[in-house]
Amino acid sequence: HNLHPGYIHGRINELSTDFTLRILLTLVDVEDNATPLLVLNKLAVMKDFTLILCWSNEEAARYLETFKAYESKDASSIQKQAKETFAEQIVDVLTCVRSINKTDATQLVSQFGSVRALVNAPMDELSICPGIGEKKVRRLWDAFHKPFSSLAAAKNKKQRMEQNELHPHQEGEES
Repeated sequence: HNLHPGYIHGRINELSTDFTLRILLTLVDVEDNATPLLVLNKLAVMKDFTLILCWSNEEAARYLETFKAYESKDASSIQKQAKETFAEQIVDVLTCVRSINKTDATQLVSQFGSVRALVNAPMDELSICPGIGEKKVRRLWDAFHKPFSSLAAAKNKKQRMEQNELHPHQEGEES
C-alpha cells in the first residue's frame, strides 16, 4: 500500500458490488504500520470489505488455501452444528464454563440427574464428582451464582452492605 497507494483503491473500484463476500487480505510487512492500517481499515469499512491482516507470507498462504478449499462449499459446512438432544444441549452449555470439558459436563449431568439439581448443588457436593477439582468447582459455582455484569455485582454488594447495616451481627453471635 505504501509503494503503490492507488493499487488497492483501483482494485476495489473494479470489484464494485459484484460479490457478496469481499475480502481485503493484507500482509503487514512494515514496522510503522499504524497509519496505513488505519487507512485500509477505513477503506474496508466504507466499501463493505472484510479486512484480514496477515503478519507473515505463510499466514497469508493459509488464508488463501482455506478460502480456495471452501469457495464451492455450502456455508453449513463451517457453521456450528446445532445440538439435537437435550443432553447434548446441556453439555454444550456447561462446556462454556472455563476448564469444564465434555467429559466433566457429562459426568456432572449423570451425577446430579438434572440441571436444577446441578445448579442448586453446594460446592462440597460438586467437588465429589470425579475429575472435578477445586478450581473447576469454583468456576462452575461462580457461573451459576454470580451476576453476569459488574453493575449487577456492585448492586448486590450494595444491597448486602445495607442489609448488614440494618441487621448488624451482635458481639459474640455466630454467623
